[in-house]
Amino acid sequence: MTRQLTIDFRHQAPYECGAIFVTLLAYPEPAATDETLGSVHRSLCHQFLRAKSEIDAEWAGVPQPIKPLYTFVDPKVLARDLRQLKRRLRDRMVAARMAIGFLKEVVTGKAPPLPAGYKVLSLNQLSMLVLDDLDSDDEGNVESRVWRPSLPVIHLAAATAVVMDQIERTHHQRISFAHLLADLDLVRLILTTAETYADLLGRSKRLSIRPDTLIEVNAIE
Repeated sequence: MTRQLTIDFRHQAPYECGAIFVTLLAYPEPAATDETLGSVHRSLCHQFLRAKSEIDAEWAGVPQPIKPLYTFVDPKVLARDLRQLKRRLRDRMVAARMAIGFLKEVVTGKAPPLPAGYKVLSLNQLSMLVLDDLDSDDEGNVESRVWRPSLPVIHLAAATAVVMDQIERTHHQRISFAHLLADLDLVRLILTTAETYADLLGRSKRLSIRPDTLIEVNAIE
């Protein structure tokens, strides 16, 4: 049965919607508790509001409709949440890099060119290719620790990586996950792209990913 998540763009602040998406990306496993997800979401919103107040003094000096729970976050909890979030998002982007190779194969009908020394498009070969991104020398660990936990959101991760890269190339500016809390159009573009990627990944003979194993994100406009 397909797991679903709804993001209400109408009744939630843009940064709340972005935080929901980023939290899902970092914590896609069914075992993630509401307490954990709520804490990470709250920390993300707190961090965004604090950063915005630091760079926009005019905004910070005007009364804002802000939920109090976003202002009162234990510094230790904040540090813990953001530390774990950074590691998990890194893992998702590494998995996305692996998935993009399979996406290219489905789109073009042939495996994409691989770096010297890599002969076959496979999870094992791609696991070796991304080891430097993880400071690891165990390709088997990449598949078990990074690839498999990322599978429920692999379409979302790949879409995030591709869209962020495209924007960086087009606008010549660095894009980070913080932009997802500030720009709802960016989140919308990622969700639309992810729908296409979910279908493409389902057609990959090398991966055999069933569409109903991917988390479906519905946006209420």
